[in-house]
Amino acid sequence: MQNHAQFIHGALYPSEQDDIQRANSFIQQFSQLLTYLSSIDGTNAVSFSITVDDNVEQFKQFKLHLLRHQLSGDIGIHLTPTFVNHMVNELEEYQNVLNYLKKGEVPPIFHELHHHLIWLLDASGHAGIIQDDLDGVEKRLKQKSNEFAKHFEQFYLKAVELTGYLRTNMHSFPALSRFNKDVELNIFKRVRRDGIECRGFRYIYSTYGGSYVA
Repeated sequence: MQNHAQFIHGALYPSEQDDIQRANSFIQQFSQLLTYLSSIDGTNAVSFSITVDDNVEQFKQFKLHLLRHQLSGDIGIHLTPTFVNHMVNELEEYQNVLNYLKKGEVPPIFHELHHHLIWLLDASGHAGIIQDDLDGVEKRLKQKSNEFAKHFEQFYLKAVELTGYLRTNMHSFPALSRFNKDVELNIFKRVRRDGIECRGFRYIYSTYGGSYVA
């Protein structure tokens, strides 16, 4: 959440002072919460999760505030409504986990397609933002970011189809196994092979690929 607040803070136009201050406030809030992580144990995990959930809900409302103004066309921000919407999706996924932690329960292990549907679309958005932000002379990196965006979009569409197959009550089948392997080999090992050359690619790798590639 802290990196989302930092991302929003950096993307807002200088004229959006109120929202810049709110984004900075969230940066400070989540930074402070991070300092408590090392002291979390069985005695305070539930209360900490409740505190975090309150902050996350406030942050969600802030993101929706930004999205509403984007849809109305009356805010200056270097992010697309789709990208902000993806960030709301990520936040709601975190809230889903917190709902279990607040009750002292262990979150269930969700099907891998559940995660694919969230992170592949998010990764595509990040790759698109990277392409837009790169200097025009960085033609090779702009081409690479465009390729990543297309790959992630294609994988996302495949994940949507495979999710439909789960209605058969089959939760593991050869096509799914091949898909999982394709996502790992064709995307993330390529990112590592190419050296993850800029900060944006490192972000994509750390948020999605880090759990797949050792």
